[in-house]
Amino acid sequence: MKYTLLLLVFLCSSALLAQDSTNYQEVTKSFQENFNTQNVDNIFNLYTPEMQEAMTKEGVSRFVNGCYEQFGSLKNLTFIETAEGINSYKAEFEKMSLVMELQLSTDNKIATIQFQEP
Repeated sequence: MKYTLLLLVFLCSSALLAQDSTNYQEVTKSFQENFNTQNVDNIFNLYTPEMQEAMTKEGVSRFVNGCYEQFGSLKNLTFIETAEGINSYKAEFEKMSLVMELQLSTDNKIATIQFQEP
């Protein structure tokens, strides 16, 4: 009985982690495509209402345009790790590589996003 319960917990958590991974893949792909086309409206719509209120569309526009001008297009995002609910990715731009930290809300909207040097 103990092993059956342990197996059930493992299978359920594996399914949740796989679903979570798929959600992050979809959001990172959408972010990358919209970043490269400078589609600020679509990037803004990826954010949670709280992020939209804190950043405003004008702030997102400055962020996206500034990053694009400074770093170039976003060539590739490679998953590094998950720590404390935040996924880290190697973000390879035309001009340099950074670490992108991303956290999604329960409805798969961007709750946190930031870029920093590795």
